[in-house]
Amino acid sequence: MFAEVSSAHATAPRSGLPLRLPLAAAMLWAVACAITVMPWLDQMGLSAFLQAFALDTVDTSDNPGYDQVMIYYSWAPRFAMAILIGLGLGLAGAVLQQVLGNPLASPTTLGVESGAQLSIAVTTLYAPALLALSPDFVAVAGGLLAAGLVVALTWKLGFSPVTVILAGLVISFFLGALNTAFLLFHGEYLGNLFIWGAGSLVQNDWSQFMELWPRVLVVGIALVLLMKPLQLLQLGAGSARSLGANVGALRLLALLLVVLMTAFVVSRVGVVAFIGLAAPVLARLLGARTLAQKLVWSALLGGGLLLLADVLAQWATGWTDGKLVPTGTATALIGGPVILLALRTMKNDRHMPGENSGPARFIPKRYPLKPILVVGGALLVAVAVLSLGWAPGLEGWRWTAPANWQDVMPWRGPRLLAAMAAGVALGLAGTIIQRLTGNVMASPEILGISSGAALAMVALTLLGADQSRSIQLLTGGAGGAAVLLLLLALSRRHQFSGHQLLLGGVAIYVFMDAGLRLVLAGGGTDAVRLLNWMAGSTWLVTGPEAISLAAITLVLAVVALMGSRALVILPLGSSSARSLGLPVSKARLLLLLLAAFLTAAATMVIGPLSFVGLMAPHLARVLGQQSAIRQLLVAALVGALLLAGADYLARVVMFPYQLPAGLLAALVGGGYFLWGMSRHGRA
Repeated sequence: MFAEVSSAHATAPRSGLPLRLPLAAAMLWAVACAITVMPWLDQMGLSAFLQAFALDTVDTSDNPGYDQVMIYYSWAPRFAMAILIGLGLGLAGAVLQQVLGNPLASPTTLGVESGAQLSIAVTTLYAPALLALSPDFVAVAGGLLAAGLVVALTWKLGFSPVTVILAGLVISFFLGALNTAFLLFHGEYLGNLFIWGAGSLVQNDWSQFMELWPRVLVVGIALVLLMKPLQLLQLGAGSARSLGANVGALRLLALLLVVLMTAFVVSRVGVVAFIGLAAPVLARLLGARTLAQKLVWSALLGGGLLLLADVLAQWATGWTDGKLVPTGTATALIGGPVILLALRTMKNDRHMPGENSGPARFIPKRYPLKPILVVGGALLVAVAVLSLGWAPGLEGWRWTAPANWQDVMPWRGPRLLAAMAAGVALGLAGTIIQRLTGNVMASPEILGISSGAALAMVALTLLGADQSRSIQLLTGGAGGAAVLLLLLALSRRHQFSGHQLLLGGVAIYVFMDAGLRLVLAGGGTDAVRLLNWMAGSTWLVTGPEAISLAAITLVLAVVALMGSRALVILPLGSSSARSLGLPVSKARLLLLLLAAFLTAAATMVIGPLSFVGLMAPHLARVLGQQSAIRQLLVAALVGALLLAGADYLARVVMFPYQLPAGLLAALVGGGYFLWGMSRHGRA
């Protein structure tokens, strides 16, 4: 079940070290060190530069210069911190990939950072004394919570690679939604988390480094001591057990050490743990084969990569007239292409290594379509009536008679119509994606389409461009379509494997998250506006915008229903589809583009992470609608019902305050996903 082992037989990796690996590492370190040191040497010369490192031993009467003080108390601690953290995260990432047999596993994809961030946010608000006592303890507790959820969900599936990534990514989304809620309601107390969440290595003295290095050293030594037991995992779980290894305990111990390493780092400098994914992947691409080679060179490349990313972040900060560009953003922008390159070099055609080609499926009892549509339509009408007529006010709850709805329609009607249209769009998009990928746990959010639309919105914000709803819709649609084209190009050699598309979506999410953190770290009105949009704020939707969205969704829905025949034929396989006269590549491309535009339209209203695209198709299946056109119809109805209900509850549950509808849907949808995933695992 492990990525380094063929399903047919296990072979020992070649121990020869390719020359390009040490050369690339040496070049990386040389470039990173040169570009960070040269500006200081130009200012003061080598002798004065070296004297700066002795400031703690020289007499204050020597009157050290300002540049020397800056070197000793700011530049040198930051330089040392980058190397220390890079080494630790590179090593932890290599161990995690070995344990899970997953070439794309990392603390980032397991939700450790989101868990640590949520734990720190909650502690800051409700128990700040704990942070003063030990920020490490708080971060470790949150990281263990997230990692524990991943382990609990995927344990019975043997840490199936795609399942682990899906579980970790959704847990990151879910905990991230909670983080967003706290930021929206307590931004005045959590403002510093904007910068912390983006990852900043700025140092004022050596105290942080001196506290961190013993922890990194101890955990690093423990990870290295696991090397021999971990080598047994390359033979497969069964062979390792036959040789006396306790596979379960070994995995848990390794995961605990990785979480400790990540949490220690996150508690000090924020989210820069993407190095834990990029460094091992780069080491493997450059030729590291044995476990010892992977551990050593992942650590060395991690130190060099983070040092280089930090220098680039400092340069970018200077280019933007002092507007902070966090180091975590730079690491993500460097690591994203590494993931895409890794996807290009993966050799599996059908599924991830170790993944069963035919997972168990839940097949519910079939029910007639007409009663479901009637009942669903009645519920949707009931929600609409409640939304327009029954709501709290300054004098308590009151009923607005239908004859007086024209008084409340200007501010309740547009958001209700927009929520219903967005729900229809996501229900249709989710059904298309799940049927094309053959994965019932896929959704527009996980595939990366929502992230592409969100990344386009982030670009609009950074460029200060016009952000009218029409421009947002066009830009978001173009972003989603661009992501799909990129994923199709990456997965073409794998016959458009659904799992390949899902893993590519992880890489796109990394870019979106990096851009979002960059805007949030800068603060100001742009950050608040983007944060509200990411959370899915429907209260800003106007009447013309809601009508336009509904009209676009209606047109795309008709197109989707017309393409239902292709959704029936494509899952039969390329050969069967061609024999039935269907142009496979063209049909798949057109359907995915349709899903991209449906998702982009909905994303403009309820944000990029609502999970309606996951829940609606699944609920349609639970209601017994297996055929393509029936599932499309019921998923559209369920999506409209879910988001209309979420919008109503978001408006009344904390009156006079309002929750973003997309945020509420994400919290409910994330919990539903975790429940569905555990149920899927037992199937």
